[in-house]
Amino acid sequence: MIVRQFLHPALALALAAGFSLGSAQAQDASVASRIGAALADNDAAGLSQLLAEDFVDQSEDFLGDGGLLRQLNELHAALPGAVVELNITQAKAGVIAISRTIRGVAASDLLGYPPPPIPVTVEAMDFFTVEDNRITSRRGLIDKVGLLRQLTMPFPAKAPLADAAVEEVMRFEPGAFPEGLINNGEDSLLLTMLFDNKILSVAPDGRIETYASLPFASDPATQQGTMCIARDKDGAIYITVQSKTAAHHGLWRLGPDGAARVVAAMPPDAIPNGVDIDDMGRVYIADSSGAVWQWRPGASQAAVWADGDLVRRRPYIGNLPGPNGLKVKDDFVHVTVSDTSAYVRIPIRRNGDAGDAELIAYGAPGDDFAIDDDGAAYITTHPFNSVLKVTKRGVEEVVADAGDGIIGPTSAALAETPEGTVLYVVTDGGLYAPIPGVDIIPKLVRIKID
Repeated sequence: MIVRQFLHPALALALAAGFSLGSAQAQDASVASRIGAALADNDAAGLSQLLAEDFVDQSEDFLGDGGLLRQLNELHAALPGAVVELNITQAKAGVIAISRTIRGVAASDLLGYPPPPIPVTVEAMDFFTVEDNRITSRRGLIDKVGLLRQLTMPFPAKAPLADAAVEEVMRFEPGAFPEGLINNGEDSLLLTMLFDNKILSVAPDGRIETYASLPFASDPATQQGTMCIARDKDGAIYITVQSKTAAHHGLWRLGPDGAARVVAAMPPDAIPNGVDIDDMGRVYIADSSGAVWQWRPGASQAAVWADGDLVRRRPYIGNLPGPNGLKVKDDFVHVTVSDTSAYVRIPIRRNGDAGDAELIAYGAPGDDFAIDDDGAAYITTHPFNSVLKVTKRGVEEVVADAGDGIIGPTSAALAETPEGTVLYVVTDGGLYAPIPGVDIIPKLVRIKID
């Protein structure tokens, strides 16, 4: 399918009416039409027939130094059956400008990267100088950064799909965005909704009630409200909050007595997300802009605890958050780094400082996760619609996926029941990354683990 949109009205009319403009413009229109046809088909051979003998390609293309013909050959091979949208206009006499939007599923490498299993979009703009119905020169631009972002989009590693029993516990109202989920240890779960000010208590049968309300005005439109949640052994609840109000942005503590307060405000460019507590009461916060923070009891503020290469978000090309989910287990802080699909752990030294981050596995672009007693992590992949089991051996299996109703999984919590270990997972139903033709229905589901 080829779609051509002619932005220049006079040129569009000329093309439609058999080029009834003056001879110079008609010639430009004729060449523009032929150039457009070649570009729409990624047809290097067809375009080469329009080049003057002294043609000069003045552009350095994203696929090497071979110019436009090399580019077209590469695109033809890498994006077979691509849909190309063209906008053609006459910049001035003798100069034709053509913008291209090329959409297709890549069948071979682009920019040296293996293609992701989704459609990619290539944006390009070319200016052709035309004399005597021949192209004498060309300058071209291509959106390298935009293409690179797509090609380096993290995707889950391939792994066998488990035959899991997935049970729907409850559905949330359309538009709800379940965010943080923990086991409350009292036959209930605690849940935060993205950018709300409430903490909800959810019973295993789906009954839901308000556990607490934090004393600030939430506003989903301006992205202010709760993010993630953790429970200390003394019963205190710690909550990460994003807010445009500086005094509210950061780490909150909800005491067993119900009193809520900010214990550590964070800078406005920090993105407080996953949170957990170690045995000494120190609280760790995943800052999705690219670091892990620590707050120590009695301190007036938190401080950056770890920000090495393994936990940083990629500059410029990052598509997803940096540090996202966070759990403390066996004197390690475990972190999912969504943008690089890395699952890492950081040792907690005796004095509470951070050791060197260690990579556990790649191929797990995680949101939140839960860790079992054996150290296996059950990682929710949010826009990738799956829950992965990850160990030191890597991504071992896909616990459940969209075929099981796991669409937009954001958070997970393990619980022991008379029937064995179950994994609770909340989903946004595709609110963040919709699936065409699928209704957006946020859910709480239960997966039998063993």
